[in-house]
Amino acid sequence: MHFEVKHQLRYTYSKEVFLEPTIIRLRPRDDFAQKLDFYKFDALPNPADFSDSLDIFNNYQTELWFTEKQSSLTLNTHFKVETTLSNPFHYLVTSPQVLKLPAKYSVENKMALAPYLHRIHPDAAVDELAQTLLNESDDNTLNYLYHMTDYIHRNIQQTIRAIGEPLLPNKTLRRKEGACRDLAVLFIDLCRAMGLAARFVSGYKYDPGARDSHELHAWAEVYLTGAGWRGYDPSLGLAVADHHIALAAGPMTHDAAALSGAFRGTDVLTRMDYEIEIKSLETAKKIAPGQTQGQTL
Repeated sequence: MHFEVKHQLRYTYSKEVFLEPTIIRLRPRDDFAQKLDFYKFDALPNPADFSDSLDIFNNYQTELWFTEKQSSLTLNTHFKVETTLSNPFHYLVTSPQVLKLPAKYSVENKMALAPYLHRIHPDAAVDELAQTLLNESDDNTLNYLYHMTDYIHRNIQQTIRAIGEPLLPNKTLRRKEGACRDLAVLFIDLCRAMGLAARFVSGYKYDPGARDSHELHAWAEVYLTGAGWRGYDPSLGLAVADHHIALAAGPMTHDAAALSGAFRGTDVLTRMDYEIEIKSLETAKKIAPGQTQGQTL
């Protein structure tokens, strides 16, 4: 699938503020599942300078810094990307100890995966659900992942909540509703309860008929030895394939945040506005060649 995405994110402040160094994670990943054809980013006002880098979780990030007070900050991205993962089940898990739950990784893998196995808020209600889903999955990891994805999709109503921290997993269970990031966090905790390394992913999904088709999206990835990181979207009840565009991933939600930063100022009110346009280029791609890759700021 070929997509063109335009994303504008605008912060307006009731008083002029001094913006601390700000990190942007809005450039799509470029890997085995998606190929970046073109990428452009700009910020208004123009920063004093910027730098590109990879963060500790190998996410592409741009850091901006400013020298003057500002009354607003507008970020614009425009990119074209090809998603190539048409079959999300085309892989081989090479460790029998990972295929049977509770999962057990090799010593070397477990050390590297420690941040993705740690449960910050373990809860009896989540543990009970994990055990129930396990019993219904014959202790098999792949069955468990499929069953869990379907269970959350069918039993937890998805809502739209543009801002705010994700709910704790037990609160999402109790409310039986949550935004996509809440469902992803619940999925991750259910994985970790069974010894499966899981991480939070931010990005976009192509689903033109959905109420949240013009929103940032969130899902989860699970590490399966031999297969690597594999995506599951509990909001949609499916394994992630070529209708998802990944931006960033990490063990915690803030590790994959589109923007990380702060400002200095007192008694300041902040307003956030955004526009996201996701267009399929399948028809156009048959006629015109793709763009060359590049970045401007």
